[in-house]
Amino acid sequence: MTRRTLALPRGSAVRAVWDSVRTSLWFLPSLMGGVAPILVIAAIAADTSLGQGAGDSLPRLIYVSQPDEARDFLATILTSMITMASLVFSITMVVLTLAASQFGPRLIRSFMGRLQTQFVLGAFVLTIIYCLLLLASLASQDEAASSAYLSVTIATVLTVVSVALLVQYIHVLANSIISESLIEAVGHELDQGIAQLPPLGQADDPEAALPEDFADRAAFHGTERSGYVQAIDFERLTDLARSHDVIVGLHLRAGNFAVQDGRCFGIYPEGRSTEDLARRIAGTIRLGVHRTPAQDLEFSIRHLVEIAVRALSPGINDPYTAVAVIHRLSASWSQLLGKAVPPGVFRDEDGQPRVICPRPTYALLLNASFSQIRQNSTGVPLVIIQLLKSMHAVSFCVRTSEQRAALREQVDAVLDDARRAIVNPADLEDIEQHGRTAREALHEEDNS
Repeated sequence: MTRRTLALPRGSAVRAVWDSVRTSLWFLPSLMGGVAPILVIAAIAADTSLGQGAGDSLPRLIYVSQPDEARDFLATILTSMITMASLVFSITMVVLTLAASQFGPRLIRSFMGRLQTQFVLGAFVLTIIYCLLLLASLASQDEAASSAYLSVTIATVLTVVSVALLVQYIHVLANSIISESLIEAVGHELDQGIAQLPPLGQADDPEAALPEDFADRAAFHGTERSGYVQAIDFERLTDLARSHDVIVGLHLRAGNFAVQDGRCFGIYPEGRSTEDLARRIAGTIRLGVHRTPAQDLEFSIRHLVEIAVRALSPGINDPYTAVAVIHRLSASWSQLLGKAVPPGVFRDEDGQPRVICPRPTYALLLNASFSQIRQNSTGVPLVIIQLLKSMHAVSFCVRTSEQRAALREQVDAVLDDARRAIVNPADLEDIEQHGRTAREALHEEDNS
């Protein structure tokens, strides 16, 4: 029997680390800044080969002057680049502040993770470091006749490129704070997580896979510190359990919060548990101060929901943004219903269950997607109707009775809240009609 694992199990911890790195503002600018010294060395070598007393054979684009004039020109470029870099960082901080106040602080990572943002900052860092190092090298040159400075030409080209990137950067930032653009960016991240799930099929029940006497005969351990579970290396964990002939029952999954020295996992049977094994098992659980999308579908779902909930708050009162979130969630759910939820039972090469992990259900994920929006929109018929319309559209993608029952519960919850909160009879009748349409679609699926 083949080993059952989560999508890309061996790389899950690496993906969690990479997610933290790629959503930082320092990684790509640091790499590009590290290229500057290499570029300076190559440019100076080219200047040396061109020599003094530039003749007519050189291209007109190559800068030719005396050393003092070249230094003055580079100093002007360096001053201008530092000023523009300050402008770029100031604009970035303003946009991040606006995003945090309107869409939620947890969505800042979406802005920080944009490759365009990091590339523009990196281009400015590269140009500034290049000009600074080149200026220092030219300062050591003696006054002489006119020379060809390909290095100064490169500095000029880098400056022109940086100015062009600045204009594009302002356009991208202005577009990024439009709610629909941000919703699509977060939705795309959710779609990427869904694409990594295995196809829909029969899955083992984690509760049934646990030995009946697990609670009595297992040794329970915790993690060495507190934090959110960012990723679990199921491949390594399965190998550990097999080599020690034990069953590991996890009480946590990706996205849960682990309390230091709490009951995070159990080793069965207790007689084969050692402190070294417990420490190594705890090492397969990566903890951090925030959640990541590596193995956590709810991460991106809750980002979308947070946008909708904030839009429905009295201070913002923007139901159309909430409607856009509902539409994007329904688009992702049309794909998710064709995928299996992450497996909860991981077997070794012999087919023996070795790791048991709680898993999210369709009902739990549907609840995470729509419940908070429903609770915050009970007095807004527009949003309630769009919830029911989206659930009706998603109902045609249902493939299992579990999915159908979970979606029906969401429809019923929306109707129950609407009946208590909507006063206008015309609005309530409109909602009831959409609710009947959604329920009839689900009922037709039951009879098919």
